[in-house]
Amino acid sequence: MSPEKSVRMQELLTQESAELEFQLKEMRKRMFDLRFKATSEEVADNKELSRLRRGVARILTVQNQRKRAAQSAPNAERKSDGR
Repeated sequence: MSPEKSVRMQELLTQESAELEFQLKEMRKRMFDLRFKATSEEVADNKELSRLRRGVARILTVQNQRKRAAQSAPNAERKSDGR
């Protein structure tokens, strides 16, 4: 997926964790490059940085949701066992 495209939540929910991690690294690298360019020269697309920031936030949201779901699953088993 190219950074120019808007990251959709439905697409992120169906992707594997390793793929999300790769996209997150690529987006953060692109954000760094854009910020560096913005200080030294004119950036062609001013909204690209905003789109990247939102994409990073969406990926982090999906990762946190998955982490919480994994943590709550063992707790639910313990409660059902009566412990």
